[in-house]
This record gives sequence, structure tokens and C-alpha cells, in this order.
Amino acid sequence: MPLLQIQQPNPHTLLGIWQTEEPLEELLTLLPPHVDCTQIAQVHDKRKKEWLASRVLAYTLLKQFTSAPAFLKKDENGKPYFEDQQLCISISHSPCFAAVIISSKYEVGIDIELLSQKALRVANKFLNEAEKEFTATDENRTCLYWSAKETLYKLYSRKQLIFKDNLILSPGSDQNVLEGQVITAEISKLYHIKYEFLQNHVLTYCINDTQT
Repeated sequence: MPLLQIQQPNPHTLLGIWQTEEPLEELLTLLPPHVDCTQIAQVHDKRKKEWLASRVLAYTLLKQFTSAPAFLKKDENGKPYFEDQQLCISISHSPCFAAVIISSKYEVGIDIELLSQKALRVANKFLNEAEKEFTATDENRTCLYWSAKETLYKLYSRKQLIFKDNLILSPGSDQNVLEGQVITAEISKLYHIKYEFLQNHVLTYCINDTQT
């Protein structure tokens, strides 16, 4: 079953996880007939299947909000959106999974990452000293922090953010929650980032449902 799970974090929001097992040709048949697939030509061959799986999942979740034949596009910052729909969407994919979150009320961000040593090798580029002290060269914690910063970056949806300086993380008071801050010359805003570990992956997501 490719659709692994659907969660409803709140009455306005759905989160889906798709386990990518189908061949490329089958994924193409799962897209709605109105969807233009020409964009796939711009995707690297190794990522075509995961890219398609994320779009199949996005349109699968969309059915829970509207029956209109909406088109998935990207804005000038690369953030996805459904044309002519008052919905917020965020998308992530790895070779094995696709993850999508859609909300009719709140800004959202999501990321899914394979647990590996890759994040450890570049930790100095995205972790500040306090964050490095917490992750303590632990592979899973370092990947978690990388994923959480990706989620914050997608939610804030502005370019020119420096992960090490503008996106700040600390452990949350609740289980499986991190506190995240976006700090720039214009704003300082606090977010709550939820996470879970799933089949050698880490999933992080954030719903901007507070006024903090």
C-alpha cells in the first residue's frame, strides 16, 4: 500500500506520507488527468520517481479539501501552491518516501530525511554552538536538526536565510517537539516543530497556528 498514513494534526490540516514503491509509469497513471506532467523533464532521472510520488500524494490529499481540478504551481520563492485555492501546502521527498502537508487555515512546512552521516559532515555549516552541544555528534539528532531547519525554511518561504544564523533550534518542553525561531533584521518569531522517526527516516513539520 503506497499511501502509508494520513494524519489530521488539527481540523484544518492534513499530513500524508507515501511509501514510494511503484514504477514511474504507474505513478504517472495515478495523477489526475488534468495535470500537466511536462515539468518532470526538468527533474533529474534519479529523482523523477520521488518527485512524482510527492505530486500524487499532494493531489490525493487535495481531494479532502476540494473536488475542483486545481493546478499545483510554485511561486517566485519556489514555494508550492494550488492555483485558485486558499490552501497552504508544503512538500518533501526522499528516495523511499514522500511527505505532504496541506492546510486551509495555517502556513505549513514539512521535511523528510534519510538518517545518515551526511548531516554530520556539514554540521558546522548549519548548527550554532548551542545546537552542536545538544546534538553532540549524534547522527539522529543532527539529522533531526537539519530536517527541522529545512521545515522552518519552507514555512517562512523567503530566500537568503542562513541556516546557522537565522534559524535557531532548541529542545521543546513536550515530547517530540522542538522550539524553532526565525530571526532576521525584520522579525523574530517562535515556532513549534513536531517530529517523528519512521523507518530510518526523520519527519519534521510545523503548523503556524500561534500568534507568538
